[in-house]
This record gives sequence, C-alpha cells and structure tokens, in this order.
Amino acid sequence: MRVLVVTGRLAEESVKRYAAEVEGDFDVVVLPISVAAFITPKYAADALNAPSVKGYDLILMPGTVQGDVSPVESATGVPTFKGPIHAADLPLLLDLLGRVELSKTTPASELMGEAVKRRAMAEIEEVERDWREVMKAHGGLIISGEGHEVPVGRAFPMRVIAEIVNAPLLDADAIRRRARYYEAEGADIIDVGMLAGRSMPEKVGTIVEAVRSSTTLPISIDTLEPSEIEAAADAGVDLVLSLDSSNMEEVADAVSDIPVVVLPSNGEGELPRGAAERVAALRWNIERARELGIEKVIADPVLEPAIQPGLMGSLMAYRLFRQVDEETPMLFGLGNVAELIDADSPGVNGLLAALACEVGADLLFVPEYSPKARGSVRETAAASRMMFLARRRGTAPKDLGIDLLVLKEKRWKEEPYDRRIEDGIEIVEGEGDEAFTTDRAGWFEIKIDRERRLISALHFPRGEKEAGCDRQGQRGEGDLSDNHREGARLKAGPRGLSGEGAGEGGDGATPRQGVRTGRGTVPLSRSGRA
Repeated sequence: MRVLVVTGRLAEESVKRYAAEVEGDFDVVVLPISVAAFITPKYAADALNAPSVKGYDLILMPGTVQGDVSPVESATGVPTFKGPIHAADLPLLLDLLGRVELSKTTPASELMGEAVKRRAMAEIEEVERDWREVMKAHGGLIISGEGHEVPVGRAFPMRVIAEIVNAPLLDADAIRRRARYYEAEGADIIDVGMLAGRSMPEKVGTIVEAVRSSTTLPISIDTLEPSEIEAAADAGVDLVLSLDSSNMEEVADAVSDIPVVVLPSNGEGELPRGAAERVAALRWNIERARELGIEKVIADPVLEPAIQPGLMGSLMAYRLFRQVDEETPMLFGLGNVAELIDADSPGVNGLLAALACEVGADLLFVPEYSPKARGSVRETAAASRMMFLARRRGTAPKDLGIDLLVLKEKRWKEEPYDRRIEDGIEIVEGEGDEAFTTDRAGWFEIKIDRERRLISALHFPRGEKEAGCDRQGQRGEGDLSDNHREGARLKAGPRGLSGEGAGEGGDGATPRQGVRTGRGTVPLSRSGRA
C-alpha cells in the first residue's frame, strides 16, 4: 500500500523521521504552511491536485486539521483520512494500517488508544528487560532487594519509594499488608518510616523482616538516628534515608556498602534557605561522605511545601544541583507538597513528577499518609512512566497511552441534544416519586474491603438490624435487586457478586430496595441503579 503523509513545514523533520522507522511505501508531502493545524481541508484539496497523488492508495492528513477531510478525497480520488495528532504515533499507525478503522473527522490517535497504550508499555518493558545493557550505555546505580534489582538513572523511569509511615507503631501483620499494597500499587522500593525524636533501634530488625517476608522489593529505612541506621544495616536494608553532617561519621562504617541519601542539613538539622547555599551544603556533605568511604550516594536537596516555607526556592536548589552535578542520582520527596495542600492528589502528583523529571530527579519519595493522598503511590508510578515516555520521545506528557485522568476526559464525547427530535411528538413532563416503599426482601449496604480488594454487599432482611448475609466479589457484576428473594441463600461467585432470586413487594406497591451509602439510604430502581 502506497501512503502519502501530509504535514506542515515545522513538523517536516519529525514526520519524516518517524515515517522512516517503518518499512513500507510511505512518502511525506510538505504543504507551504508552517503549522500543520492551520491546513484546511479545502486548502489541501486545492494543493494536492489529482496528478500529484497518482498511484497512492491512501492519504493521511494531520490529526490536528479541523473538520472533515472528505474534500481532499473528492479532489484527488484517493481515500483520505485523519492521521495521528503527534508525529511520534505515526509509526504505530502505519504498522496498524488495515487493522484499525480510520476516520475523516476523528484523529487516528483517538481510534488507536489501546494500541497506543500497548506501545507505551512495550517501550517501558523493553528498557526494564534490557536494563543491564542500558546501564552499560548510560550509567546508573543499582538498589538490590531479595532477588530484585532496581536500576536507577536517567535512562530509566524515576523509581518510586513508598513509605510505611510510623512503622514502629504498627504490628507485623499491618506492616506486611502495607508492603504488599504498595507493591501492588507500583512501588519500586518499600521504605520503613521511623518516628522522629523517638529512637527505637530494637524494633528495626522485626519491621524489616516483616517487610521482607511479604515482598522481594528493596527495602529502605527513613531515619537520621544513628542507632536505627546501624540496626537497619545489620538487618540488611538496601537503602538508607538519610545522612547529613550530624550522623555520617558515626554510621559511615555501617553503611559503606549501602546506597545512602545525603541531605544538605547541618548538625542541628537546619536547612540553608537560599538555593545556592543549600546546594553548597549538600555538595559538602556528599564530599565528606565519600571521604568516609561511602560511595553509593543519592542527593536530596529537599522539596519543601508550597507557599511556606516555599516550593519554588527548593525547586531552584534541585535545578542548580543538577547543573553542577550531572552524575549523582537525586531523590525528590513529593510528600512534603502533596500532603500539605488541599487539592486532589492525581493532578498534584502528576505535576510534581513532571517537575521532578525536569530537574533531573531519579527517585520519587511518596508517604501516602493522609486520606486525601490515598492512591498516591499508584498515581506517582503512572506519572513516572508518563514523564519517562515524554522525555524519551521529546514531547509534552500527553497522548502517551498512559494518563492520570480520573474524573475528567481529554475530549468532550457527549452527543449534543438535538431539539428537533421533539418535533411532532408528545412531551411529557416528569414528576418526582415522593413515595418510598421498602421491598419485603430488605435492603443492602455496600462496603469496600480495600485491603482484600473486595466489594461487599450486606443484605439486611426487612425490619432487621443485623445483616443476614454478605456477598463478596472483586467485580460489581450482578443485579442486586433481581438476585435476591426473601430468605434466599446467597453466595460469592468467582466473577463478583452473584446469587438467585428477587424480592417482591406487597400491597400492590412497586417493590424497591435501597443502598445505604453513609449519607442516608438511596432507593434503587428495579434495574439496581440509583
């Protein structure tokens, strides 16, 4: 199949480069317009006269062109469709020709979403699979766990360290559950967070063993207390957070073979306020650590909360450090910002990961402590992959196949209401149903067991305060209102909530059931939907 790819002057180089990545009969034509998005279908139809496109089987217009590209097809006689929005997606589209249905009005990027996602994950998996060769070419640092090596460096996605906050206050089972949860959420390293101002070296070994028994990921410890650092080294931790001028001489022998994070703080735990002063202090501490025989060093200029004491100043320190030291891995602590701002965490973590990538960070530290920050490890892991792909491809972090869109979508997809459908038909004004009659079969309370990732549907017989049964499953399939009869025996099926029977109302009233949501009981329709 001979394909002609149309673009503008500014995108010429990248379009030709990406088109050349795919074997096939593909040509690129550059119209005399700088920005491809400014090409109109009419202009292209006039510019691409029939003789000039003779022999082509398909024309791909830029995905950014506005409107329907049918005029081009009418003028040339060659099937014409919209291509991708970004040139980086062109190789994938050319590979998928014949397997994805193209459109004259919708950019191909939207039509090949799943394929774009698979391509994104394959790109990341290739780097992870061949990490030894990547490290030979680009350098880096290895943080090792029980049979699990995590390469750290600019050629890899930023690694996510998930902290078990206040670990000494948790029992072993809670620590194990937290470690497994973090691993499932995408963490690369599990951190044991100790208690500031309360030294508990005697608990370190037990905590580390609890984590190790539940995951093969590397384990770190977050403390400045020398006795806890030494206990962690004895327990075999894989990373120490952190050293500064107050403790490094005391623990140097214990951590000489362990990667350590070095802070710019002085012996009193104070951070220099100015960016230049902070970087100078950090470099001094790093040099001193190396003089003491500590070679595996990770720098942490320390990210600070927004407004007070100020995010921008600490970002300047990160930028300045990377300008004077291009080699030392750098840690970026998102929690100081994400935990101290009342904003939804997906956007906050996404933007912070982008800033981390821009300043050259290699590790992202996430505590996920407060309820509003729940999910931060998963969000940060996704954001890290997004920024890796964007940096690798030289694009903005959008249309990558991975995103952090939770409550909003990239494009408005709702079909507009056409009032013409009302012409000639009866319009009936809806009336609210004030009456509420409970079903004889009772009602349900829906709960979520987040640790076991289960949906729980507690069934309460009518008039009873205690649940009669609890159906559990990992998927919310099944119609609650149609799957229960009064006294029916219920069970959890392999694909989610299942059962037999349906309650029936009496007294001629429409039978209805309710779901208790924590804000009152919401009546359900017969379909089980609110």
